[in-house]
Amino acid sequence: MKQWGLRVTAALCMMASVTTVAQAEPIESVTVSLSGSWQPLPAVLAKRMTAAVQTAADKLYVGTDTEALAAGQATYQKVTTDIIDRILYGYTVESLTITPGVNSQLDVRLRPYGQTIQAVAVTVDYGNLTPLAQEWVARDISFVESRIEQILLGAPLDSLDWATAVTSQLVRNELEGALSEFIPQVEIIPGAKTKVKVYLIPQGAVVRHSSTEIASNTLPSTVFYATKRYYDEYLVGLEGVPVSFIARHESDLLGVIQQGLDNSKASQRFGISMKPSLQLGTDLLLKIQVDSSRYIVRGEAYLDMGTETDHNVGLKLFTGIKQGRGDIYLETNFFPDDYKWAFYPSYAYHFTKDTTLAYQYNLSDKYSRMWLRQDIGDRWHVRAQRDFEIKRNEFGLAYDLNNYLTLEYVVNDDDNWLRLIGYI
Repeated sequence: MKQWGLRVTAALCMMASVTTVAQAEPIESVTVSLSGSWQPLPAVLAKRMTAAVQTAADKLYVGTDTEALAAGQATYQKVTTDIIDRILYGYTVESLTITPGVNSQLDVRLRPYGQTIQAVAVTVDYGNLTPLAQEWVARDISFVESRIEQILLGAPLDSLDWATAVTSQLVRNELEGALSEFIPQVEIIPGAKTKVKVYLIPQGAVVRHSSTEIASNTLPSTVFYATKRYYDEYLVGLEGVPVSFIARHESDLLGVIQQGLDNSKASQRFGISMKPSLQLGTDLLLKIQVDSSRYIVRGEAYLDMGTETDHNVGLKLFTGIKQGRGDIYLETNFFPDDYKWAFYPSYAYHFTKDTTLAYQYNLSDKYSRMWLRQDIGDRWHVRAQRDFEIKRNEFGLAYDLNNYLTLEYVVNDDDNWLRLIGYI
């Protein structure tokens, strides 16, 4: 819209010279009403148009004497019509009625000139977002097309130079709440079928790398390698997406993943539970905790460093069943340095998910053992162990380097050393 302040001032001077009617009651307010002559005005544009005409009407009429307005009504109508025609490109005033009074009424009927917009085609440019990311974004902005149609359908093509600004601002305002993680840009290609293209530009930190980690207390993680590969490929679809956008959709994303895990053969046939969680950041990590509600089958190997004690290298196999909070299992140890075996029938009770107390009996050397393990956060663990008949105490402080390796500092009655534990 062009500036019209100078024209309004000139019009006021002209109208002041037209009439010399004595002052009566001054006009305090003007109510503007716009309508279309043969079709309704686009709702959103009508609001903007009404505001523009209202501003002009306030400058023209507020403070003017009602008698002066009545006496020079034809001049006022002509000047008002001229101003509105200049403000609202694409429209012309078909009729204009002024009802003088302290609270005056200005009724204007408009008709478009030239070609009008008969259809609107809206497309969204997602940039480098992958199909998975586009699916999530599209759901958030599904309302945009209908809102743009409300603005443009029926509008004159000649009005697009100012209607484009209205459309762009509206889309930005709408997306600010629905899709604040992206900056929208709007391009309008005019025509009877007007094309509107919305560009979405990610803002803030985006996902640069993604990976999947599978952990299990009861089963070998390597068994679920195919699951890891599948979700590694799945998460690639979120690379390039703002981290804040994924955080907002975290529960939805985890719900989709959980449904897929629940429908897997392992969950349905073997009673295996799989619980996903997300570690958000530019390096997106999907953690899947896999455990069996029935069976225990897992293995580990260890290497002791910095000690001369026997059995510095060992392999362990745990096999058994779960009963509620308790585990009944057999721990089988093999020591490659002297080809010795050790068997520990065991029972472990989980007071909480972080606290476990266990009793074991060494069938080969005939002694009892009890140990208590306390998890601290996601990666730290404390262990206290007592071998009764041989009267030996052992303590350990462990840190999980990753899902497959743990480093433990071990202290007993005679020595201390580092132990590297690998999970099979």
